[in-house]
Amino acid sequence: MTEEATVVPLVIPKVGSVVVHTGNIVHWNRLKRKANETPTTEITESVGSTFRSIIDATDKNQLQYQTELTCNNNKFIETLPEEERGDLKLTVKIFLCSLLPAEHLKEATNKALKELNVSFIETVLLALPEFEDEDDLTLDVIKPYWTCLEELVDSEAVLSLGIADLNKSLLEQLYNWARVKPHINQVNLESCCVMPKDLVEYAKDNDIQLLTHNDPRDILPTKSFQELISSNTTEKDGEGWDPLWVLRYSVLVKCRGIIKTKGYIMKGYRDTKKRK
Repeated sequence: MTEEATVVPLVIPKVGSVVVHTGNIVHWNRLKRKANETPTTEITESVGSTFRSIIDATDKNQLQYQTELTCNNNKFIETLPEEERGDLKLTVKIFLCSLLPAEHLKEATNKALKELNVSFIETVLLALPEFEDEDDLTLDVIKPYWTCLEELVDSEAVLSLGIADLNKSLLEQLYNWARVKPHINQVNLESCCVMPKDLVEYAKDNDIQLLTHNDPRDILPTKSFQELISSNTTEKDGEGWDPLWVLRYSVLVKCRGIIKTKGYIMKGYRDTKKRK
């Protein structure tokens, strides 16, 4: 006589969209102890902890019927005091996990504005997804996203724009085409230990800041996101998920040069109809 396999009930069987707000992780003691943590590990831990806290605190019967899940780490979500706003600089970096419709940039930006209770962001940086062939990243790929960001500048929700990991040729093409010129180009020193001379000269001639960073292109791998879901629900619950975008915000105290606030907002999606 064979034993029947135990059927584990799904925790979030109908959820097809999840948005996670980590709040200010500067105050997370366990993250402070990990000074050399990679950006991906930091995101995975902070997003996973927030997701877990909501799953644990939400009525399990209620979860059976939800189609969307918003996970707010209310303990750490902090608005920026209006009386201090002039002393603070808010920078947002949006990582697209795939070539999504450009409107996702506005959705992400608006969530940051609302969470921090501010009317504008000093700088928004765009990080495009990783391409198997770098030649596939062209100006035509960038154009719809940049146009969307320019509209945010027009509405005064954003003051300046930047982008990550463009070589001199692409940066020049973008600069010549764009109505709102790129103010910053971030360069990953893991892939380029010395700034290319032509890039440095072009940036200097056109008043573009070259800043270094250590963010991987694939900031939140699909497998990592699925494991994050399944480890806090069931293995089946974790199937089919894709991260859409990750937004990181940081607030700098201008006169002191220290980070006052840093947090993540991310959105994931799965097609629940395909799972049936």
